[in-house]
Amino acid sequence: MNEAQRVINHFKGIIDSTLREGFQFSRADFSPADQKKIYSTLSRIGIDYVEVGNPIRREIQEMIQELVRSRRPKDPKILCHLRNRSRDIEEASRCGVAGVNILCTIDRERLAAMGLTREKNETLLSDNLDLARAFGLEIRVGVEDFFRQDPSASLRIFKLAQSKGIDRIAVADTLGKAMPWEVFRRIRSLRRRLSLDIEVHFHNDLGHAVSNSLAALDGGANWVSATLLGIGERTGITPLSSLLANLFVLHPDLARRYHLRYLTRAERLVSRLCGIEIPPNLITNPANGFAHKAGIHLDAIVKFGPHKYEIFSPEVVGNKRNLVLHKLLSGKAASADTHSLKRLFASS
Repeated sequence: MNEAQRVINHFKGIIDSTLREGFQFSRADFSPADQKKIYSTLSRIGIDYVEVGNPIRREIQEMIQELVRSRRPKDPKILCHLRNRSRDIEEASRCGVAGVNILCTIDRERLAAMGLTREKNETLLSDNLDLARAFGLEIRVGVEDFFRQDPSASLRIFKLAQSKGIDRIAVADTLGKAMPWEVFRRIRSLRRRLSLDIEVHFHNDLGHAVSNSLAALDGGANWVSATLLGIGERTGITPLSSLLANLFVLHPDLARRYHLRYLTRAERLVSRLCGIEIPPNLITNPANGFAHKAGIHLDAIVKFGPHKYEIFSPEVVGNKRNLVLHKLLSGKAASADTHSLKRLFASS
């Protein structure tokens, strides 16, 4: 089986975490009205699940409840991100969400600070999985900082989760330091040992979040966590637009499940709410995503068409072409062909 077929066979969907991980971005302060707008645009794109925060704080609980009340039948299911604590699960159940994402630490120092051993933590998790199942919730169990922790300890958590019949496990690269080849190897190893769905959540500190997500899919992961603009703690996580653009190029049959034409609109919304520009390296950036400035580029797209220097048309992601003319680097020939340039502008 080739790589493309493996990914097609394994891939099940995208879990957007703009309203949880994205909320942790230093410039994010989404009001309930903002959250509804973000949720609505994620629904237009066709995202499968939307992850929100922990409802143990009253203000967050009220935000989640309001979001749940606004949900229509075809909108993404809403999941709460929780600690391995019964109180968190009880509060999530009161909010009416579809499921819970329980994050576990296996770091001995962190556990000791909470008065727990790994064994006690696993017993606690077992009880909490029973509780979540009793509430009729979908359940995901994740391991924090997976790529720096003891693989055998992670596997014990995952096998416990599998024995309880939960819906999926999650692997988090919490420090954003994993490399694609390591990701492929570790995910493939999990895939061979477990029958559960695997979700991946990659931070972008070293710039590998998208590549790591693709490597994980190739290794057998089923779900990818992403955010609009890639915002989140520190440098953020996998940008939704970059992930979907890659799927469109590498696995178009999978990308057709989503409405990519809303991506630019969605990321503009979040950039406006956060008071920042869309990063220049994202394909949804209106000035740079499909900008052509160098004379050799302008000359080629005038003579042969935009396909010479565009991996796909800007309309795919709801963006527009930007021809940067009459600059030092743009060249006389391209700048002078105004008729052809106007035609290209009109097509975008």
